[in-house]
Amino acid sequence: MTVFARNAVVAKSRFWKMMRKQNKVKKTNGQILQVKRIFEKNPTTIKNYSILLRFQSRTGVMNVTKEFRDVSLCGAVSQMYSDMAARHHARFLDIDIIGTTVLKPSDVLRPHIKQFLKAHIKFPLLHRVTKKCKKYKTKFLYSRPTTYRMGLQ
Repeated sequence: MTVFARNAVVAKSRFWKMMRKQNKVKKTNGQILQVKRIFEKNPTTIKNYSILLRFQSRTGVMNVTKEFRDVSLCGAVSQMYSDMAARHHARFLDIDIIGTTVLKPSDVLRPHIKQFLKAHIKFPLLHRVTKKCKKYKTKFLYSRPTTYRMGLQ
């Protein structure tokens, strides 16, 4: 079972909480063999993650699948906690992660993730400041630099 937490103490506590819920095993009848941190095999490539979770909302318990793009599973889980806090007012202790998977680009369902799967994506370059030659530079200016361009690219 994979438990996501800030440190080993919180991870052990979350583990026993999930074991009590899912398997009806208490801390007195079990033993933790190992606690280790997860590292990505290839932390430079971006991947699509699907996180299946269960959370306590104001009206009851809900099961949700969320999709995120990140370079690591831990980063995607961190995004998920922030997203759940913002959209559903769900706290860290109210969220239980049931499972995580890496999605192929063809399996992605959410449109806010699909928009980044295209081969040629262009981002606008807004508020650029032009660099001046050293001989034209001054220490103090009488006006602020112009950071917008009208009609150019």
